[in-house]
Amino acid sequence: MDSYESFAPGAALVDVQNGNLNDTRLTQSAFPFLKLPRELRDEVYNQVYNIQDDRSERALRIERRNLKYFKTSAAAILLVLHHEYFLLNRQIAREALEVLFKNHTVFLSCGPFVLKTLLERIEQQNGPGRQWLKWIKKIELDWVTFPNLKLYPPDREQGRDEWYWEHDEAEVDVDFVRGAQYNGHYDEYDHEGGHYEDNFYEPCNTSLYPSFRQPTATQPTSSNDPFGFANHYPFTDPSREPAQEASAEDIASKLDLLVSMEVTPLFSYLASPTFNLTTITIPLYFISKQSHHNRSVTRPGYALPLKIRYWVQVCVHALLMLQSPSSSSSSSSSSSSSFLPTLQHVRIKYLPWDIWASMDPADDLHRMGDKGVWFDALEDGEGGEREGEGEAFRAIWASMRTKLLDEQRQRMGLKADVKFVPWDGNVDSWRVGDELEVILTRAEGD
Repeated sequence: MDSYESFAPGAALVDVQNGNLNDTRLTQSAFPFLKLPRELRDEVYNQVYNIQDDRSERALRIERRNLKYFKTSAAAILLVLHHEYFLLNRQIAREALEVLFKNHTVFLSCGPFVLKTLLERIEQQNGPGRQWLKWIKKIELDWVTFPNLKLYPPDREQGRDEWYWEHDEAEVDVDFVRGAQYNGHYDEYDHEGGHYEDNFYEPCNTSLYPSFRQPTATQPTSSNDPFGFANHYPFTDPSREPAQEASAEDIASKLDLLVSMEVTPLFSYLASPTFNLTTITIPLYFISKQSHHNRSVTRPGYALPLKIRYWVQVCVHALLMLQSPSSSSSSSSSSSSSFLPTLQHVRIKYLPWDIWASMDPADDLHRMGDKGVWFDALEDGEGGEREGEGEAFRAIWASMRTKLLDEQRQRMGLKADVKFVPWDGNVDSWRVGDELEVILTRAEGD
């Protein structure tokens, strides 16, 4: 056996000189995974899910175009959730999916409309999809492809977006833009190549977007104007001028539209008997002192960036879902249904918005960990030491009060456990800096 080395009794023989494997011995030494008891296989799945995923948040996103090709199966769900390492066979995929939904937090990085549509497609199929959704206990929400609300909703006139550069009358040498390695394929409507944009409206895929407006009825032709000249404008259409900078008020109204058309329907669905959710994890962010000062001066009333204001509204919806059935918000809905939401925790990951927020945060995280995130003491108001601190949480409580006008319970019947999470020193992580973990539950006795 000069040319072979055996590493263990019964192990495969390796030809050191030629680098070949003895296939017969290898087959005999491999133990079939499916011959393990189900309890041991589940333990293997659990151990794999517990391994920290070093991929970035963007790499784990669910894209809108996934809906075009999604066909409900355990393997398809694992694939769209980026657990493709379990796609070995159908049985392993089904078992791994069950362990994921029952025992682990399901990370869902996409817009609310995409998420709701995906979950509805899982539920509507004639099969185990409804049971799979019942298994889900914990979810974590994210949205790395948050849209530019200046272009929200997409302009569906003539079945396409209206981008100002389409009408700027500037000639472009397309061959120069393509470069020397152009392969002969050019299609201005091919949005699924290397420059795929998740929020770019494609007319042929209307089912992938919310129904923003109903199509207008065709006006009957007037007998006095058979050719439609009365509505003809012979000069340049002023609406096709380059888009101007949108005001903060305009963007705020677009955010309200996004929340009403996508976020509210999603949480109404999550609160339905289809799910048995116990925990929802949501990201929230703090900005730097300099950024907070600049935005407060230049955008009065809009000190928080748009995406943070979006997550504020998501937190509000989750907390309304958490509210006790005796609250005013849920009493009206509970009267029409005996189902009570199972949600027990809303977990907020309070993260730095960028590297500048990590180095010079507008919030004192240690003080927030000690004194809480309610900001309802006298010292928390104008002129106090905590003035300007915790803007995102203040926005949550203000929005909650507007939705719970008849709420008389202290702190809206909620309890907050705040934990300071120091940075672990991993410079390769997506977020760098100290954080807070805030877990909101119903107060005892409510």
